[in-house]
Amino acid sequence: MTVPDLGNFLISLTEVFPRIVQLVFVGLGVFGLWATGSGLYALYNIVSGEFKFANRSVSYEGAFARIALGGALIVAPVLLWVSADTFVAGGSTTQGLFGYGGSSSSYCMEIYYAVSTFFMALGAIAWGFAAVQLYDAAGGAQGRTGSAVLYVIGGTLAFFVNDVAQLVSNTTGMNVTLSNVCTIMGGS
Repeated sequence: MTVPDLGNFLISLTEVFPRIVQLVFVGLGVFGLWATGSGLYALYNIVSGEFKFANRSVSYEGAFARIALGGALIVAPVLLWVSADTFVAGGSTTQGLFGYGGSSSSYCMEIYYAVSTFFMALGAIAWGFAAVQLYDAAGGAQGRTGSAVLYVIGGTLAFFVNDVAQLVSNTTGMNVTLSNVCTIMGGS
């Protein structure tokens, strides 16, 4: 009986992590449609004066915030790449992963791809948490927007972990990128 190692386990999950990212972005799009509809319905209730199906009234600002949040969530992947220009100087290293596609013959490059897509999944999930917190804040919940901003920034940095590592490497002069996995493992 052979004992599976962590590398083989991660390689077997390389098909799962990109699917999680896609699922989260589809979920964010659907949630964006719902948030936009909710904002439009709240705006209708405010204008018409009908509050019989609402347990608390939403302000104009809250209704417009829900509409804006819904629009942003519908195009969340585009906003993620735009935020990459702000936080990680464009995301070119992560963009190179999409051309790679997980079809390398090198064992350590497959692990590199698996770890990178794991962090991409974490970043996408963090954006989902931020969306829920911003939606709650648009409905009148208190004290949630600050942590939502941290989720957006942290999710962006996690999604583009390779670019963050490259920026740290360029700044400090030390190689701290995930490609060191190959060096540590003695591979190429």
